[in-house]
Amino acid sequence: MADLLLDIVNYWITEGLATADGTDIFRDILPDLPDNCIAVVEYPGDVPFITNLTNRSVQVRVRNTDYPTAKSKIVALYDSVYNPETDVRIIDFTAGRWGIVKPRNYPYLLKKDESERFIFVLNMGIITAGDS
Repeated sequence: MADLLLDIVNYWITEGLATADGTDIFRDILPDLPDNCIAVVEYPGDVPFITNLTNRSVQVRVRNTDYPTAKSKIVALYDSVYNPETDVRIIDFTAGRWGIVKPRNYPYLLKKDESERFIFVLNMGIITAGDS
């Protein structure tokens, strides 16, 4: 099994929401370029609670020079992990990684950066097995 962020990135590439790791979607960084991209960043979560299961915390950032495009992209990412009937969604990110995903907020505008690019964010909790 790979690491969680890589599995999320690959899931969104497979879903057609990103093109390639390191091209328009990045793990743990939001680089200065390209202007229009996605960052998937892990931040502190909870300690393991059942054998190898953990409750991980992941923030998704979408940056774009165009406000409507940035907003529609983050909403599409949100829709891909949210089930309005149950508030959580069980996702098979890869053949070896499942996750119970619960968005912690509806996507919102974080800021307009110094380069006039819009940054939207989404925070989510993911219960999954640990990385190997």
